[in-house]
Amino acid sequence: MPSDAKKAREAAKKAAAKGGKGKKKEVTPSMSENASVVSLSALDEELDQAAATLAKIELENAAARSVAGALTSDPKGLDHRVESLTITFHGREIVVDTKLELNRGRRYGLIGLNGSGKSTVLQAIYNKEMPIPENVDMYLVSREMPASEMTALQAVVDVDSVRKDLEHLAEQLAGQPDEESQEKLMDVYERLDEMDAELAEKKAAEILHGLGFTKTMQMKKCKDFSGGWRMRIALARALYLKPSVLLLDEPTNHLDLEACVWLEEELSQYKRTLLVVSHSQDFMNGVCTNIIHLFQKQLVYYGGNYDQFVKTRLELLENQQKRYNWEQSQLQHMKDYVARFGHGSAKLARQAQSKEKQWLR
Repeated sequence: MPSDAKKAREAAKKAAAKGGKGKKKEVTPSMSENASVVSLSALDEELDQAAATLAKIELENAAARSVAGALTSDPKGLDHRVESLTITFHGREIVVDTKLELNRGRRYGLIGLNGSGKSTVLQAIYNKEMPIPENVDMYLVSREMPASEMTALQAVVDVDSVRKDLEHLAEQLAGQPDEESQEKLMDVYERLDEMDAELAEKKAAEILHGLGFTKTMQMKKCKDFSGGWRMRIALARALYLKPSVLLLDEPTNHLDLEACVWLEEELSQYKRTLLVVSHSQDFMNGVCTNIIHLFQKQLVYYGGNYDQFVKTRLELLENQQKRYNWEQSQLQHMKDYVARFGHGSAKLARQAQSKEKQWLR
């Protein structure tokens, strides 16, 4: 697939050739180079403008969201629970008075009808618009890595700010003797070890290779990749960072089968907290330990992968149908009883009326 830069150079050549038609003026190499430079500069400006537009849209969406809830889990713990959660977006209710629960070591699949608000829920969690402790580090992959001069490998390894935040968090946790803080401290130390400079490049290269990047591609600049490949770079960065809470919105959309299989295997071993939105049932079967169903403005929790969710939900629906049929049968029985005895003797009438009152309670 030709890079954006190559396309720009070809466009510049075509424009120069078109401008020279009917004229015997020869285009000098310097003029061609200047046209290419101007074209690439214009491309960079367009990419910057697109990034700025996306950032503006995200800010507007955040302003349009209204989130309320109460943290009921230990602020120092690795599990997070928000009760009475309500999210509205542009005045439309997404979830109402429900519970969000994200436990350490579990990999959740968030499912629901198209347009029900799954991505809105992810954004609200990532922006910490609900009362999730500030020291919980998260990473959301919902769009591609910005076009830049960094190589794909550099974009993954360049985590200095994250490393500094983790080092600062480690200093804070080291002075807290409680069990939850010490458990979290061990996890932070493990992540810092994995970010060691001597191992960083090797680990990043392995992740990029798994997502389909050759050694040559790893050395290409981010701006020379299409949006789909830059989405893979964003995904590689997330897997390298291994945040406490990893949020993925349709991660397989830009992957081929081989990369999907590799990603499924990688995520199936994720030992922190994962929340993923995906339309791929096979992918969720291989990755998820739990399913969260966004249904009728509630978050409903199920144990197991997607197939187990389908089985459990069918059983629940069958039981509900049996219960409904039984209730309808009882109601008809009461109506028949009242119709038969409600206007007879005083004793039978009282019994009929008593049964009717019991049912109507």
